[in-house]
Order: sequence, then structure tokens, then C-alpha cells
Amino acid sequence: MTQEPTPVAHAPRRLDIQGLRAVAVLAVIAYHAGLPLPGGFTGVDIFFAISGFVITAMLMRQRVRYGRIRFGHFYFRRFLRLTPALALLVTVTAALAVLVQNPFGAQQTTARTGLGAMLLSANLVIGHATGDYFAADATTNPLLHTWSLSVEEQFYLVFPALLALGWWLVARGRRRAAVALVALVAFASLLASIAWSNGAGWPTALTDFFGGAQTWAFYSPLTRSWEFALGALLALLIHRLPSPAGSRGTIGGLLGAAGILASLAIINDAMAFPGWVAAVPVLATLLVIWAGSAGDSGAPVTRLLSTRPAVAVGDWSYSLYLWHWPLIVYVALLVPNSTTATVIAALLAVIPALLSYRFLERPMRALQPRSRPRAAAVIVATIAIPIAACLTLLVGANAGWGMVEPAPASQQAQASTSAAPGATTAPAPDADGEVTGGEGGTLRSQHAAVAAGCVNTGLDPVGCRFGPGDARGTILVAGDSQAYALADGVIAAGEQLGLDTVVTSHTGCPFLARESSGVHNYPCRDWQKSVLQYALDTHPAAVVIANRTAGYLHPEWGWRTAQTDAGDRAGTAGEAEAAWRSGIEPIVRKLSDAGIPVIVLGTVPEMKGFTDQTSVVSNLFGKATFEIPRDKAEKDVASAGAIDQQLAADFPGVVVVDPIPLLCGESACAASDGDTPIYQDETHLAVPGAERLTPGIVAALQP
Repeated sequence: MTQEPTPVAHAPRRLDIQGLRAVAVLAVIAYHAGLPLPGGFTGVDIFFAISGFVITAMLMRQRVRYGRIRFGHFYFRRFLRLTPALALLVTVTAALAVLVQNPFGAQQTTARTGLGAMLLSANLVIGHATGDYFAADATTNPLLHTWSLSVEEQFYLVFPALLALGWWLVARGRRRAAVALVALVAFASLLASIAWSNGAGWPTALTDFFGGAQTWAFYSPLTRSWEFALGALLALLIHRLPSPAGSRGTIGGLLGAAGILASLAIINDAMAFPGWVAAVPVLATLLVIWAGSAGDSGAPVTRLLSTRPAVAVGDWSYSLYLWHWPLIVYVALLVPNSTTATVIAALLAVIPALLSYRFLERPMRALQPRSRPRAAAVIVATIAIPIAACLTLLVGANAGWGMVEPAPASQQAQASTSAAPGATTAPAPDADGEVTGGEGGTLRSQHAAVAAGCVNTGLDPVGCRFGPGDARGTILVAGDSQAYALADGVIAAGEQLGLDTVVTSHTGCPFLARESSGVHNYPCRDWQKSVLQYALDTHPAAVVIANRTAGYLHPEWGWRTAQTDAGDRAGTAGEAEAAWRSGIEPIVRKLSDAGIPVIVLGTVPEMKGFTDQTSVVSNLFGKATFEIPRDKAEKDVASAGAIDQQLAADFPGVVVVDPIPLLCGESACAASDGDTPIYQDETHLAVPGAERLTPGIVAALQP
């Protein structure tokens, strides 16, 4: 029986691969620091390809030495390689979050992501709660980068068993079984990645859970497995490939290096990713690895990657990857809109990274517990500390660290029957709809719809219903992310009038009769149609439409527009207004014809350049009030307001609530009122800000 070629039981260390790791981590850090490297995020794909090759080669050596894969040994060594350093990072990040982050949402996100990172599911937590990796909300999560570690860990939970099955079949005469199985995984995963990245994949409960196929494609191990699998295939087949000695290695290495450089310089976040685009850095990486398999005798790229500085950075790459991003996020919170500050933060990350590498990462790799109970004790102790830190952060943030008022009994009862398992529901306002702040005062925590998991999911009239249990009617709030941000004001208004409120909100998906279009594709139509049909079927007391209307009417803002008839993003303000009118009018007409009252919440003023700094540090040192001139706010939303008022003139039962008189003073619109936050970011109100709209909504709801 012919056996497939196998490597020796011990292989020399590949210095060029360490150099490749250095390239990958420096690319990611440069991208995150805001340097002009648009494809720097593809450094993660380089890591994935390297990991597939290195881990498979290691498993092959195990097979040669022991005749089998030692699963317990493999998983424990992977644990020691990755988890202790990650545990330290998560613990420190959670502790710093208490000082630096806002307890009204941001700290909860950090805590949940940290729990996900320690439980091998950060990618699932981030994909569901935050969504788009390139969105502004995502880039304020200091543990965002742990998604890639969870994807890798999930792949390696399954891959060794697949490889063992292939080798078992090889031993029974199926000579190419191992290669065939890995190739099948790569092919199926790549097809799924291409389809979902372009928004063309089949819908599933998982894609809905992630708010769309494209988000699922980015974070899912199913659509990333091909990157690891191609690396694994190279490890399985490298002994059958032509030798890279001489000119072949030189040319191959240069082509691979050119592909990596092109990926870093040309690929950008506007492309459907990963999809076929990610094949460029992955295949280029594998070409460089193949070129270096003959040693550094004739390949200049291999020699360059094998230099002492490149190898040293490669050795530190895991710790550098872990520590750079939290420092960048936290520094950006304290010094917003400064590339200089983020670059300095990235440089300073070298200090904790090297300390972690020297005193934790290296010693833990060399650890050799003498018994299974001792190994189990290491695992439990390593995981328990960061989990305890994240749970403490979550509980403290949900309680506002003593600054948040308890929920009234009515909303507590509603939350207990309707909120998703594990979700926390924001407390309702007091009897007067007021929220107070300052020393000795209280502040609301998360937006109710966010806490109950009602954002970027399908319409859920049960789990996303807020208000009195004996309500005499229902208000339906629908729109893009503004719907969740403004919903607390509607909920408070409804409670005053004895109405409950159903909230449904999709980021980047306005409540229109057409898609929106921008840098990223957010499939909206199925959700939009389901919301309209629900309204027509249930005939609520009112439908509140809450969209970032002005944002869709200003293409120069670089966000989104209503999709044009050609299926594109509008290029001019005139095209954007025409597309918006053709999308909003059919919705309002159908609701008006059905006799359903419609309240259009106007666009809130946008605080360009504002970063919420409601944290222990910012409160300790004080923070300046951020504001914009009222006349600028009115100018920004003028075109949106004109369309809203035209809807009220054309269709019976339509009322427009202008937020500017309710939010702004005579001369300026401020992001905070003393210690009370009005805005949570540039475009979304905080809970107290949303509740400032309550009087206007009450007036609009009353006959």
C-alpha cells in the first residue's frame, strides 16, 4: 500500500514564518492606529493561513512519532499557547473599562465580549451585538480583535478530528482521503464565503442572528475555514510539490511578497470581504511559505523574513496583537479624533506586550503539569479570573456603579415575561418621565431596546414590547439605529397614556419601501416588509418612524442613501432626495390609507466630533460641554425636515415631531446637560436625551 509522504518527527523552526507573523501583526496594528494602510486588516487572513500550515505540520509530526493524534496533548498545548495571555489581557481590559468607559452601554459590551473571548465565542458575541467590523460602534469595543482568536479556536476544535478521520481512511487504502477531506472543507467554505460576503447566500437563523449574511460571512468559522484549510493543504502536499530551490523559490517568494503588499495597499473595507478578495493575501502567504521550505539559501524574501528583527517581532506577534487594540481604543476615548494619539498608543502597547511575552506567555508554553488534576487546575484558574472580572464589570455597569435607578415594578414584570433569556432590561423613567443626574442623582443605563436584544434582529412583538401589562393599545417604533436610540422617549410617552410600545430597529436599514445603499450591504427588504405587514395586520395606536433621515440625504457625509432605481448609492443630494421620497411615501401612504396614525420623528442634530466620555476618569478631571450652533443643526436637517413636513401635508393622520426645540437651547445644541448625558455618540441620543422628546411625542399621540 502506498503511503502519502510524511515529515520527520522533529522539524527545524521556520524563521521565515516568524517573519511572516511580524508582517501580519504590524499590518493590523498600522491599520488600527489609523495609518494609511487600507488593507492592513488582511493581516488576520495572513495569520489564518500561517496557522493552518503550522498546526497541520505539527499534527503530522505527532502522527509520525506516535502513530496517532494525541488530542489531549494537542488541546492542552493550544490552551497554554493562547489562553493565559488572553486571560491577562481580558482581566486588565475589564479593570480599565471601569475607569475609562461609559457604564451606560460601553462597559456592558466590553464585559460580554470578554466573556465570549474566554468561552471561545467572541466572534458570535461581537457579530450579534455589534455587527459590522468596520462600523463606528465596533471600533469602540476594546476586545473587538478577539473575534479572530475565537474563529481559530472553533476551527481547531473540529479540524484534528477531521484530519484523524482522513488518516484512518488512508490506513485502510484510501490514499488521498486526508487531502480530499481538507480540500472539500476548503471548497465548501470558500463558496459560502463568496456567496454570503456578497449578500447572495441563503438566509438562515444564524445569518438573521448576525443581522445579515455579510456580517455572518465576516465572523463565521464556516466562511473562514477555507483560509486555515488552504494552509493545511499546503502542509499535507508540500512534499509532493516541486522543490522551491533556486530560481523557483526566488520567483515564488517575490510573487508572494508582491501579493501580500498589494493586499495591504489595495484591499479596503468597501469591498465584499472576505469572499474571493481574501484569497489574495491567503494564497500570497502560502506562496511565501512554499518558497521558504527549501531554506534561505536562494530566496531573498525568505532571507529577509528570517532576519533577527523580523523573527523577534514574529515571536512577540501574539502579545502585540492582544495588547495594541485595547490601548488604541482607550486612548481614543480620552484623546478623540487624534491619529497621533492612536499611533502613540500602538507604540506604547509594546511595553505590556513584551512583559506579557516574557513573564507569562513563554513560561506557560513551557509548563508541564505532572498529572491531569494539575492540568485541570491550571485551566480552571486561568479561565476563572477573567470571567470573574467580566461578570463584575457587567453587574457593576448594569447597576451604573450606584448611579442608576432601579426599574419600576411595571417594567420589571414586563421584562421578566418578554425579554430574551440573559438579557438585561433598562429601567423605565420615573413617574414624571424624568431622569436626574449629578452628585447623589441617578441615571438610566442602556437603551431599553438594546438591553432586551431588539436591535438587528427580526420583528419580535413579544420580546421587544415595553410598558404596562394592562395597556389599552400599542405603539410601533420602527427604523434604523435611531429607532432604538429614540425609543425610550416613546416608551415613556406611551406609559403616560396607558400604551405599550413594540420596538424594532436595524442598523443602516431605514423603515422605507426600498433598500439603503452604502459601503456595506445591509439586506433590509424582508425586515421592512414584515414590519409594514405587522402594522397593517394589528392596526396599532400609532406607528412611529425613526430614521436618520438627514444622513440618507447627504451623500457627502459618506454614509448611506436610499437605494436608487439602478440599485446604487445616490451620488448627489438631488438623487438622494428623490430616492428617499420614493421610499418613504409608499410606507406612509399605506399606513394612512389604513387609518393608522403616523408620527415621524425628525432627525436629531448630529454632534460631529463628539465622543461620550461618561467615565470615572472623565468625571474625576471634569469634561467640557460639547455643543454645536443651533443654526448649523437646523441647516443640516433642513432637507429632511422639508420632506417630513410634506408627508404631513400630503397624508391624513401624519404628525411630525421636530426634536430640535426639545433638545436645543436658543443658540446651541449640547451633548450633555451638566452631568446628564444627552448624546451617547455623534448621531445617537443617550437615554436622558431620548426622554427629552417625550412631551412632544405625548402631544402627537393625543387626539
